[in-house]
Amino acid sequence: MNRRRFLSAAASGGAVLVGSGTLAPAVAAATEDELAYANFGAATELLLQNFYGRVGEEKLFSGQLAKAFARGRFAAGEHAAALAALLTGAGQTAPLEEDFDFAWPEGTFANKRSAATAGSTIAEALLGTYLTAAATSPTDSFRVLHASLVASLGEQLSTLSLARSRPAIGNSFPAALDLEAANAAVESFLG
Repeated sequence: MNRRRFLSAAASGGAVLVGSGTLAPAVAAATEDELAYANFGAATELLLQNFYGRVGEEKLFSGQLAKAFARGRFAAGEHAAALAALLTGAGQTAPLEEDFDFAWPEGTFANKRSAATAGSTIAEALLGTYLTAAATSPTDSFRVLHASLVASLGEQLSTLSLARSRPAIGNSFPAALDLEAANAAVESFLG
């Protein structure tokens, strides 16, 4: 997927998580904004999943951090699937991993710090968009899904901070982001 298609998918308009963690049918009347956030989230979760896979392939981390990044990869896959189900339930085509040829800038996986910095950039963009989506969605089930995604991304950012030799608990009030700002943060990874 190239940048133009990525932006188009994010701008265009399933199933969502409910209290027990199971999937429920999406509301048929999803707004264009809800679909745009779901598209961006699904595509960027695939990017994050790819990131965690590359970190594992490069064997940059060991012990608890390696296990945490493997779990992050699993979580990103679950997030992408939940958002894809939401999109398909609303009659949209969800982004697929094969739609992408992620372009990791040279040196991204050269060392622990550069890899963790790239992962943090992606996770912060996702967290910021999920904050905005949770705050602005008129649909209860979408708000619950996005709030759950915020919690998971907060955990991932904590681990990525440790991998960057920074404190595990960082910003007390992460910034909410609109789709344009979030896309600008991750576009260098999209080729």
